[in-house]
Amino acid sequence: MITLQDTKIFIKNFKEHESLNKKLSKEIIEARKNDLFAMPNSNKNCWRSVYKYKCEEELLQPINLILAEYTNYYFQKNDITCKILYWTNINGFGGGNLFHTHYRADCDLSGVYYIQGKDTGSIKFATHEQMYFMIPPYMPHAKMIEHEPKDGDIILFPSYLLHEVTVNTSAKKRITVGFNIKFDLQPTGK
Repeated sequence: MITLQDTKIFIKNFKEHESLNKKLSKEIIEARKNDLFAMPNSNKNCWRSVYKYKCEEELLQPINLILAEYTNYYFQKNDITCKILYWTNINGFGGGNLFHTHYRADCDLSGVYYIQGKDTGSIKFATHEQMYFMIPPYMPHAKMIEHEPKDGDIILFPSYLLHEVTVNTSAKKRITVGFNIKFDLQPTGK
């Protein structure tokens, strides 16, 4: 047996999320009220911002935690230099994000941290073959992977992986921090 491609999605719930989410929520409410660093061309019922949090160091804790798991798994070390860029997403009722990748964002990994995610819809992941129903439904790997997030969940995945955030049909807003990670690594030559 030869593995052609190994695509793992790392999912963890950050234990200290309640205190972090309280701080982030307070800053996000203020940023949205004043429309600070809002990004144009967002999806329907979606507000995005590249506002930099005063509690950024605390936000980086769950991101670094899951990043360490990734680097320990694939590189057997966690002292790899990288650049992390993040942004805020708020999906109101009817808001979602269609299937897309972060391939063109010049990053290696992408992820999402859920400040308020419970009961606001799922995140789905798909390969090209799943997306275009190229795999017969009775074969292994025919179904897309779907995750119903809880508050404090953090998910990390390769930036090339197709993903969608389903429409929020709840009365509460889905509040997340999306992020991209670019490694400072050289090709291995393999």
